[in-house]
Amino acid sequence: MGPDQNKKPSEMNPEDLPEVRAFQDEFTRDFLQSTEETRDGYYPFLSGTGKYKMDFPAGGEIDDKMYSIKEKGYEEVPVSIKDGNGYSIQISYYSHHKVDQIKSYLDNFKLLVGYDGDFKKLKKDDQSLFYANFKSKGFHNFIGYIQNTKDMGGIEVVYEIDCRDEKEQVCAENRQSDEERVMKWMKSIQFINGSE
Repeated sequence: MGPDQNKKPSEMNPEDLPEVRAFQDEFTRDFLQSTEETRDGYYPFLSGTGKYKMDFPAGGEIDDKMYSIKEKGYEEVPVSIKDGNGYSIQISYYSHHKVDQIKSYLDNFKLLVGYDGDFKKLKKDDQSLFYANFKSKGFHNFIGYIQNTKDMGGIEVVYEIDCRDEKEQVCAENRQSDEERVMKWMKSIQFINGSE
């Protein structure tokens, strides 16, 4: 590490950045907090709201035209992935979501994504993760809803893998490892509680 180690990736010389898609896109780079991997193939992402962080895939890129944010209240992060492990991720953050209304958030989320099954639930520290997966129109969809249980805030995530046509066989073979990888990623999403 040289003199750049305290700089954010957005302030570094582009030549010193990792040669992965996430750092080659200027808009995406603004969200990445370090060139040090959080784990293999992932880098630290901080939401534009400052309200949550997560692991960001090296092959991911945020679509600046589709990205939207309303101060600290709402954020939409559309990510396209080119690394053979995925197709797209859609992350939606809502600051006003409260623990006692989880059922209605889950019902609305199901309608939005066209899923009518149940969610599995994982509790961790100050948040709960509700997740499920299903196939639709040739895509394998992994969906998750994360509720902050200490403070307000909820996050909806949809992770799509393209399983159309010739990819169908590969998807069937990789189903278990895909699920493990996506779950590990969903678990990396962490609310940031505390003072503004």
